[in-house]
Amino acid sequence: NSIIPVAGVPTGGGGGIIQIKQAVKTDQFTSTASSPTDITGLSLSMAVSNASHKVLIHYNVAVGGDWWNTGPAFLTLLDDSTIIGTSTAGSEANHRGSTFSNHYSNSQSNSGYNTSTHSMSFLHSPTNTNSHTYKIQGHADNTNTGQGWAINRVWETNNYGAISTLTVMEVSA
Repeated sequence: NSIIPVAGVPTGGGGGIIQIKQAVKTDQFTSTASSPTDITGLSLSMAVSNASHKVLIHYNVAVGGDWWNTGPAFLTLLDDSTIIGTSTAGSEANHRGSTFSNHYSNSQSNSGYNTSTHSMSFLHSPTNTNSHTYKIQGHADNTNTGQGWAINRVWETNNYGAISTLTVMEVSA
């Protein structure tokens, strides 16, 4: 029931939120990339005030896929150019992400009107007070014949929209 000082808490005390930043993406994004691609509007920079502090990262991203066998869509979280919070399970590295959903549709044309929300939280330790850029990349598994994936919309039309967010919080330890 108290406000934690910006410099942190005394030894033996609890932690607190020092700063919060948020990117809100309200526009739409489409891609046919099968390799990780930056999603414009879903990145922001933060420098922690103490090297022992952590960064709590949370995102909610609306993803849509093409109706013709796009396959899974993957989102990946990065600290600058380093992937963080990503699975090591599975035998193929390009099939791993922070989150993924299956947009495989057995060629049903109405499935191009589907979206799913990808959500993730991760507590990151930057270990220094430098500014770090946290960003989200996306890709789909099967885009070799022109299929694609979309952010904040369904694939088939831009008439339907959503918003996506990326939030980072400095947490004192």
